[in-house]
Amino acid sequence: MADEVDLSKLTELLDEGSALPPPVEELAPLAYGTGIPERGGEEEEEDAGERRKKKDKKKNKKRRHHHGDADAEPKRSKYIDDMASSASGDDEVGDGDYSEDGTEDGFVETAYAPREDKEQRPGYAVFPGDDEMSDAEVERHYQERYRALKQEAVTKTQKRSLRYASRFLPTEKDPKVFAIKCRPRMNRILVARIVNKCHAYRIGNNFEHKKMDLGIISVFCLDHVKEYIYVEAYRKLFVENAINGLEGLFRFRITVVDPSDLMKMMEHRPAEEKIHIGSLVRLRQRFYRNDLAQVTSVHSDGTHITVKVVPREDFVGKPFHKATTQLPARFFSPSLAIDVDVSGNGHRWGEYQFDQEGYLLKTVSARMVFSNAQMEAPTAEELARFYNNNRERVREAVARTIAKSGEQTVFQVGDSVRVTTGQLVGTVGTILSIMTGDHTALLSCKAPGRKDPLKLKVELAICAKHFMEGTHIIIDNGEYAGEGGTVLRSMGDVILVLPDRAAMEGEIRVKANDCHQSKLIGTFQHKVGTWQVFDLVSVSDTSLAACIVRLSRTTMDVLTERNEVRTLTFAQAKPISRDGGPRHTVDRLQNRLARGEEVRIEKTPLTPFHLGGETGRIEQVYNRTLFVRCRKVKENSGIVALDAACVLLASGRTTTKFIAPPKQLPLPQRRPHNATRGDVAVRQDASEDFQSSEWFEDVSIVDRQ
Repeated sequence: MADEVDLSKLTELLDEGSALPPPVEELAPLAYGTGIPERGGEEEEEDAGERRKKKDKKKNKKRRHHHGDADAEPKRSKYIDDMASSASGDDEVGDGDYSEDGTEDGFVETAYAPREDKEQRPGYAVFPGDDEMSDAEVERHYQERYRALKQEAVTKTQKRSLRYASRFLPTEKDPKVFAIKCRPRMNRILVARIVNKCHAYRIGNNFEHKKMDLGIISVFCLDHVKEYIYVEAYRKLFVENAINGLEGLFRFRITVVDPSDLMKMMEHRPAEEKIHIGSLVRLRQRFYRNDLAQVTSVHSDGTHITVKVVPREDFVGKPFHKATTQLPARFFSPSLAIDVDVSGNGHRWGEYQFDQEGYLLKTVSARMVFSNAQMEAPTAEELARFYNNNRERVREAVARTIAKSGEQTVFQVGDSVRVTTGQLVGTVGTILSIMTGDHTALLSCKAPGRKDPLKLKVELAICAKHFMEGTHIIIDNGEYAGEGGTVLRSMGDVILVLPDRAAMEGEIRVKANDCHQSKLIGTFQHKVGTWQVFDLVSVSDTSLAACIVRLSRTTMDVLTERNEVRTLTFAQAKPISRDGGPRHTVDRLQNRLARGEEVRIEKTPLTPFHLGGETGRIEQVYNRTLFVRCRKVKENSGIVALDAACVLLASGRTTTKFIAPPKQLPLPQRRPHNATRGDVAVRQDASEDFQSSEWFEDVSIVDRQ
């Protein structure tokens, strides 16, 4: 599209010599029905001479235009002059153009015609009632008026984007994906063969020399799915024709992949952790199934490993023979067996090789062991049996197992999670069920335009906990373990938290999987009728004092003074009144303890072992029992029942005890110049050091006597 030219540029172009068609008045009259002007025969010769002259003039003008003087005044166009004169004439209005009331003739004033108002505010339109409001009131009025419209526009934009993204989800009209089982390590070869066969039929390179389409859309295989290939087609018959005649495929084991599993199947998965020396594994063999073993070496081929395991052989007083049943595990002793040979750093008993510690060395395939995520975590008893009750080695193995298990997030049914990777990245849903066999979960996700939620099956490894903004959480692991705070923003598997403690300045970033939602805030009701959380009640059947830690519509959970949790109905609990005013007691230093005081939990025989050195807040006091809320306690809303002797006041000291000053002798009550020897038992020339000494005290006693 050409650029627009304003009036000034158009005038300059016309002044430079570009001519417009002449006015209508200068055109010669044309004959009716023809495009030829009416001319006489005598004028034709004159016209021919004039044409030659005009041609010569045009050539001279072009030459002068290119080579002429730059100071020459350009010729103005008559068309511009005519337009200017006509425009100037329209603006002149005479006295006759006005009516008697002073308005122009032909102009009708309506309600929509703008009126000139000198008091009108410049820069914006004036609406009724604006003159009576101040500038701040007008600004507030329009902000409140258009705030809802902006929020509605943002909501519509989000719904539109979600609706557009939902169109890429699998539908019933899409082609189906068929899974075909194949022989080990042949999936890539078979995919190439099917592709070549489809191409050969497409170009007519077959027995019948006819071009045919087998109806196969795509063929692929996945690295993390062994012994399977996938064929995409609309009908199962097309797949059977495509794989007909190919070796290595089980054509009678063709299954349709569920559409909900397609996206999970295509996700990129990280490589599995490899087995390395020192790793603990479990064997799959017959008599050693699920026995704990440790990798001693990895072969160069990468498929075989050597492990050591506690032997299950009957070697006491017998020559070599293979066991026919599963025997109890027992370390090998060369002095008890017969026909034992020493070989290298171990012993050989027939076909078996043992090391110096008595472990059996076995070389097996890497596929014949359970390792990493597939292996069930060993217990402390199993580790003790495997390491022959060596405390140091058992302690180190238990620490490694706990650290490794802490890295795996434990999800529960009902948790809100977010998908962090894959095609479903950013999807938020609620866990409906968990399949422990393949480590997957069924999520319920809300989709725009759908009344019922969408159910998706995802892997737990790609999920992270999701917390809504404003949720109060407790950090379990990491640098800020034990801290609590409010979620400000959720960014994938990382959340931004505002800590509760004022000493921690600014926000902190933590992993969502290292946190859990606080049971104190946002999960249960704080008040039901006249009952409130942390109220002090008495259990009717046992007459024990208890503190309410959780409320529901019909029941309450209470923590008794014996640290027992009980679920009661409202009729089984009786509130403890405050007849004598606020209840209080004292700690072992006689500091006054009351509700709301900050205390420090001391390490005593009556204190739980994991609470020594922690701080908390007293919620209730009953006789010598304190109900303290501590961050270290993860259950019962953080309440624990303690004896008053187990805590010390942390917010201040209110005891009347103090260190007494050193005892001194009484000083004389009279002035030295008025005293006599009988009245004052001090000498006139005695110094302060001499008076405070023990020798002077003895001398004074003797003088008095």
